[in-house]
Amino acid sequence: MAVINTSAGSKAVLALGASAANANVLATPALVVPYMQDITINNSTGVFRWKTLDATAESAATTPATNQVTVNVVVDDKAFFGNASLTDAVANTGIYGCSKNKTRVFFEIAFNGATAGQNYFKGSGFISGLSPTVNPDAPLWVTPVTIEVDGDFDSDVTL
Repeated sequence: MAVINTSAGSKAVLALGASAANANVLATPALVVPYMQDITINNSTGVFRWKTLDATAESAATTPATNQVTVNVVVDDKAFFGNASLTDAVANTGIYGCSKNKTRVFFEIAFNGATAGQNYFKGSGFISGLSPTVNPDAPLWVTPVTIEVDGDFDSDVTL
């Protein structure tokens, strides 16, 4: 077993695109989200619990999972507002435009850098939770970004 250590020179990479092919962490048209401060992949299976008079403990059954990806990023002008020179619609519109327009985005999250042979999660969903903030003690715009995943995460190894 080997740990994935991002302080050892590799890094987590989040790529967004208008299609699964364009969201590939190794593809040129992807919008690779820059300046990530952290990233959280949340796969939270729901639980329905009930009690009966003839038992000394609760019973439980799982319900469908709620899946999210959350990141905090330093706002990059082209990633946030769009880069008209790129061909992918998500990269062209930017994170803010995708949130505002309720655009489905596809994503890949590489755990150990954008290189072949690395593990990654992928899926699709909708961007929400933008809340850009700036203040005198932190003079760069920073915002949380949430991808509300529509369906399941898939995982694979980059080719």
